[in-house]
Amino acid sequence: VANDDIPTGTGARIVPDEPTFPGPPKSETPPASEIPDFTRPKPTPLPVDEPPTAPLPFEPAPEASGTSSGSASKKLEELRKKRRRGMWKSYLGMAVVLLALGGGVAYIIANNKPSPDKGGSAAIADGSGESSETDANKPYSKPKLEGDPNLVAEFDPTAGEPVQLFMMPSGVNMVLHLRPALLWSDGYDYQVLRASLTEEVTNWIAEKLKEVCRREPSQIEEATIGLILGARGSEPDVCAVVRLKEPAQMSDLIEEFSGTYLYDITERPELRLKVDGTYGYLIHDASTIAICPENLAGELEHWIKTPNYEVTEGMSELLAETDRQRLFTVVGESGDIRRHLNDLFPESSRQSFSQLFGWLGEDLETVSWSAHVEPYLHSEVRLRPSSVVSPTQLRDRITSQLDQLPHQLWKEVCVRMKPQELRFREFIGRLPAMVEAFQQSTVVTSSGRHVDLTTVLPAKAAPNLALAAMFTATEAAQTDFSEPVAVATTNKQPDLPNTVAERMQMKVDAEFARRPLADALQYLCDEVHVNLHVDGDGLKDAGYTKNMPQTFNLGQVPMIQALAKIVNSYQERNKEMVACVDQDKMLITVTTRKFAEAQGLEIFPLPATPDE
Repeated sequence: VANDDIPTGTGARIVPDEPTFPGPPKSETPPASEIPDFTRPKPTPLPVDEPPTAPLPFEPAPEASGTSSGSASKKLEELRKKRRRGMWKSYLGMAVVLLALGGGVAYIIANNKPSPDKGGSAAIADGSGESSETDANKPYSKPKLEGDPNLVAEFDPTAGEPVQLFMMPSGVNMVLHLRPALLWSDGYDYQVLRASLTEEVTNWIAEKLKEVCRREPSQIEEATIGLILGARGSEPDVCAVVRLKEPAQMSDLIEEFSGTYLYDITERPELRLKVDGTYGYLIHDASTIAICPENLAGELEHWIKTPNYEVTEGMSELLAETDRQRLFTVVGESGDIRRHLNDLFPESSRQSFSQLFGWLGEDLETVSWSAHVEPYLHSEVRLRPSSVVSPTQLRDRITSQLDQLPHQLWKEVCVRMKPQELRFREFIGRLPAMVEAFQQSTVVTSSGRHVDLTTVLPAKAAPNLALAAMFTATEAAQTDFSEPVAVATTNKQPDLPNTVAERMQMKVDAEFARRPLADALQYLCDEVHVNLHVDGDGLKDAGYTKNMPQTFNLGQVPMIQALAKIVNSYQERNKEMVACVDQDKMLITVTTRKFAEAQGLEIFPLPATPDE
């Protein structure tokens, strides 16, 4: 990842059982370095040239009467028991989709229109069935948010029009709306996000966009892709409405999308609808082209000025709740998606998506998901149940499953893995805590016939979550989950050498990718059980910092070799970095020769590194 700091999951942390959303500030405009104040109906647009550095938007809530901290124990049903063999797939599938996809979407707010002022207060359900006025300076608690979807809506990062099916044939039962040009832009944040998804995933997305939309991702401002999923085994019909980032010459478009006009162009010059034996093309204007199978082309003219409303009730309901300004939105019929998993997803991710829909349950009718990571990570999932279950029942079941997911992910997935690479071990070990933070930051509400899951986290959480999920999925492909988990037979610590010098001969995994200097040194010392002091004043005097990135991979080597690799990299004349050993304190001090001699510290001789 192109980042000055190693993504160590700092954006994800465990929060209290009763987290709250931040309260309204006294100033009109929040600082650019903070997550915006969400307690207003619509937040003021933020500057986007500086990445946000704020912590999670949940802070410990003050104790309040009428709010029970044990509400989680009143779930209507527990997670269904599954056979132990194969359980890891379900948990991993949910985590990968929940986190990895969330890490790959981004959109910078360009314009948010403030909603009409409502007097600075709002009626909030307090759990007792009565309403109370909100203290202007008091943050929203999670129970209050769960009781009022309107409060959750104040967190919406964008305020665009809903996704509508203009120039789409009838029968669409899955819709994807994307903003590729932004994701493929040269902005630093988007480079990081693309890298976190891994090259394999981004290349697959780019390939599919070019195949369907006939353009490079960077040329497409918006792409609305409609899928008509028929009977099992039938090929899906793929339709697309492409809105270009820059208008093209009309003559060039007419030449590019060749074929026969469906109607006499002299009689209907405004209807540039052509077919070529395979596809139909509607050149609406210099920036908008619709593409569909030839047999469906005749329908497009009926939906130029009016969006196609010939969809299921569930699709219509969830499409009306979408926002075109979000970078990624998907809406679909659950049953149809299940039947066409092999056609919709690459082989590497089919199992994860199959397990995801198994985790969601067969009583789900329609699902939508949108995600947005600037200026903060915002994920919104909507679930519409079938007629056999009520929204309340679905909400309680999903909430119960989310509560259990972090523990089950750790027990059934992470603890069974044996990753060889240090970075894999670090990210996989932190994944359950990241999922826990995601779960704690998710507010579950029900509105009408659907259940909403809204999550808000700092923007920097997105690539960290994506990397953790990707690494876990990669390692899962190499893990035999049928093997029993090894149980330690004793808690006795192994005998350690008596001296610092001897402990420095113990082997460690020396692999760092832009790891800050102080963190890398601390890791090495922790591995051999010695104390560390990094002399900040000495480093500063030489022009060094504790955050200087360390990138190298020595594999498993004696700790002294890894320490030498770092220290020997900073040997400019009169600024030589050194390591000093205090045997009595079992301490290693990293400073400069100048400061070591001034303080009378014993400089420990380090071996030369191979490239010197």
